[in-house]
Amino acid sequence: MPESKQITAEQVATHKTADDAWVIVHGKVYNVTGFLDDHPGGKKILLKNCGKDATKQFDQFHSDAVLAKVGAKFYVGDVAGSAKL
Repeated sequence: MPESKQITAEQVATHKTADDAWVIVHGKVYNVTGFLDDHPGGKKILLKNCGKDATKQFDQFHSDAVLAKVGAKFYVGDVAGSAKL
């Protein structure tokens, strides 16, 4: 199995707009740009957490089953080093 793409937290931090929205959840990077309008909790909450590690916020409202179901569609790569910004 090929290695996953390594993305730094600093790189993720540059993706924090409605046109380019990435989040870190459990050490993995997801491009949620195409999901903003479909997010059941609303676009605003996703945008508030884009460009950073949103694991704590994600875990408050979602189970691991959510990522198992839809995560692969939005997966970009794994965080290289620390994901804390």
